[in-house]
Amino acid sequence: MEGNGRGNVAEADELARRSDVDVVPTAPEEPDLLGSRRARMLRRLFMVVLFGFLAIGMTGHLGVRSRTTTVRGGEYELSVTYGQMSRGGLATPWSLEIHHPGGFDGPITVSADSKYLDMFDENGFEPEPTKTTATPDEVIWEFDPPDGDTLGISLDARIEPGVQWGKEGRTSVLVDGEPVVTAKYKTWILP
Repeated sequence: MEGNGRGNVAEADELARRSDVDVVPTAPEEPDLLGSRRARMLRRLFMVVLFGFLAIGMTGHLGVRSRTTTVRGGEYELSVTYGQMSRGGLATPWSLEIHHPGGFDGPITVSADSKYLDMFDENGFEPEPTKTTATPDEVIWEFDPPDGDTLGISLDARIEPGVQWGKEGRTSVLVDGEPVVTAKYKTWILP
């Protein structure tokens, strides 16, 4: 047999008469059923995972999710509203509400974890602090006392597009340079 490996009928008859050839194979090889079943199962599993991921995304569970944590101490109540879950490039909330019964006697000092704030691309801060100080670990703001007994602070920002995984944050109200109440929280960043 020459050429493309196919012989004619005469060559097959000749092979059948030769004594050194017992059987001339004419059927294709047996398929690998176990391998085929495995490949089919992996394709199905991949499709289930893909459709599950798409369904979760379509319901909004992969977008921004906010949460508020409230702590009390030293006659102060500190509430931090933050993005518990977000994605790079999305506007994500971060705001504070500080309540002190009877109002504030003087400036209010607040510190926040600078590594947490590094996740944000800041667009604005309301109200603007009267004084800002930075240390290697935190940013310290000083605000004028508001009319009333509650100060609201908000950061208009989005998560930097290159941020992965997220970070833990910590915000404190300081009196004479010492924290009297501290809120801890974490923001998860999805891909």
